Amino acid sequence: MGSLTPGFANEGDTTIVLAHQEQQLSWYEAYDTAVNFPDGSLSYRKVIMEVTLGKYACEGYDPNNPGEGPNDTGWCSDWDYDMHVIAMTPAGDTMELGRLITPYANSTFPRTPQDWSHPYVFDVTDFYPLLQNDLTMRVFYSGYSGGFTASIKFYFIEGTPARNVIALNALWQKGYSYGNTADPIDDNVTAISLTKPVDAVSATAKLIITGHGGDNTENCAEFCKKWYQFKIDGQTVVQNDIWRDDCGSNFLYPQSGTWVYNRGNWCPGDLVREHLLEVPASIASGQTFTTDLDFQNYTSGNNGASYKVAAVMFYYGDFNRQVDAAVESIISPSNLEEHYRFNPICGNPIIKVKNYGATAITSMKFEYGIEGQDLSTYTWTTNLASLSEADVELPAMLGMNTVTGDDNQFVVRILEVNGAADEDQFNNELRSIFSAAPVWQGGNFRVDFKMSASIQGFVNKVNWTIKDADGNVVAERLGTVSNERYQDSLHLDNGCYQLEVDASYIGWGLRYFNFFSPGYFRMYDLATGDKLDIPKNDLGSSSLAGNFGNGFVHHFVVENAVSVNEMSSQYQLNIFPNPANDFIYLEVLGTVKQVADIQLVNILGQTVYQNQSRQQHIKIATEGLPNGVYTLIYNTGDGQKQEKVVIAK
Repeated sequence: MGSLTPGFANEGDTTIVLAHQEQQLSWYEAYDTAVNFPDGSLSYRKVIMEVTLGKYACEGYDPNNPGEGPNDTGWCSDWDYDMHVIAMTPAGDTMELGRLITPYANSTFPRTPQDWSHPYVFDVTDFYPLLQNDLTMRVFYSGYSGGFTASIKFYFIEGTPARNVIALNALWQKGYSYGNTADPIDDNVTAISLTKPVDAVSATAKLIITGHGGDNTENCAEFCKKWYQFKIDGQTVVQNDIWRDDCGSNFLYPQSGTWVYNRGNWCPGDLVREHLLEVPASIASGQTFTTDLDFQNYTSGNNGASYKVAAVMFYYGDFNRQVDAAVESIISPSNLEEHYRFNPICGNPIIKVKNYGATAITSMKFEYGIEGQDLSTYTWTTNLASLSEADVELPAMLGMNTVTGDDNQFVVRILEVNGAADEDQFNNELRSIFSAAPVWQGGNFRVDFKMSASIQGFVNKVNWTIKDADGNVVAERLGTVSNERYQDSLHLDNGCYQLEVDASYIGWGLRYFNFFSPGYFRMYDLATGDKLDIPKNDLGSSSLAGNFGNGFVHHFVVENAVSVNEMSSQYQLNIFPNPANDFIYLEVLGTVKQVADIQLVNILGQTVYQNQSRQQHIKIATEGLPNGVYTLIYNTGDGQKQEKVVIAK
């Protein structure tokens, strides 16, 4: 039985209801618990469902030796299974509140250790007419091995919602075979007759749909992109693809399975996004109408494809406020795991806002900054329709370059909406805890970048770019070629910079399970030769480095920038590739004041190449030289520099 805090509350007070508590999910089955929800006498501005997925140790299982072979120890939190949270009324009605997919979470991977857990947050405010009094809450786990736990907590936040829900109707709540000519999906997902309540002004269907199975035709419905049409009275209102094309940007990476593959509206380790389907305003209050889903025609060779569908129709009263803007989340700076790919930063904060009022928003004035420092203001101009949301990039703050540590607090609040005070002040402010961006000293760096080979016949394309705080590109490498190695030296002045590595062409990064020849991305401090830490690329081990899917963004601050001329009394040399094949490229870092004598000497002390030049970019042909270790000598009147060079053909 869940616990319930006292029901008398002020605006913003929160009633917490507990449901499942670290329920071990061991097999494909339903896990039910009785819950006592509020009695419906109070008004709540929001109802939030927090589903925390965790792990437990399976008996006899060794994460270093998983599998089903004769010497393997089975599976435990190693697979991506769908998990459904369902409310069941005493009358037997069921409505799915939310769905998530477990990650490939082998404990040997750095982001999913044995004590890993993550809270998945669902806004279930519109289900409040259902979430009252005594209900059975069900977790349905579609898994064929154990290892995960589920905990569910509801937060009922006192206040007035954006709109009151007048009524709700369950629509389709089932899994359906797809592509089966003997039992077509459109014969099972059939039109439903509904009546819009007389006191309702609008209606919206919320649809949760995921594709499963791997048939022998197009690997449907998990790995094929198909569409459905939402229909009212037989007319198509909207057509949507049942697809997620951004799994390579998953916040939880790398995972121990095929996490980068795009799928039928889901990604491993993420919640399933719902589709909002608006009923046309032409359907009048009190009018009866039909609603239906029709699916793209498809024939499955072995009937191995299916879609799991859960849909509810909601009927709403009018808006309770005309002007109501809200700060929904702080994307950066933030230490929240779901924003891992966007943090830490030293540049522009990014927040998500939503319009909960009836009136379109044309401007918002924000106050924001780091607690304890002077706050900045910014007016954002927009055209944000009712119930729409948007990401807002705020201007950078100087304090982000100098803050240190892992326990800083960022605050943002809305001061004005459409040039006046917002009607609802409660949802105008949000705070986040964040870590400072790393600091790199000196300002002189080398990028050592090698492309992977082609992947299953497809040429991989990965580019990198470095931008300054104003968004200007200060260095980049574009148009890369399979298996090619690139080395670039660069100087950066003091300030904030953003490194972006873009691998979205295929979305498999520079290293993945089936890469025959992986690539790599590394940056070095030219003054010390030390490799710089880039956590979103290095990923805890050499076997995982580069397994970043669609790419990554890394912010860093440069301090005490020293020009190349000031780095040493001697010249700095950049030699690449090393090992070399047919050519050596010599890059001289510093102002060349006089002609240098350049020699390449073999291990017997014999000079095999000699030239004089004052150029800073020199190409030395080595195709006629045997494999071995050589010494490159760069000699000027004010010093000599020697570097080892390997020729390996």
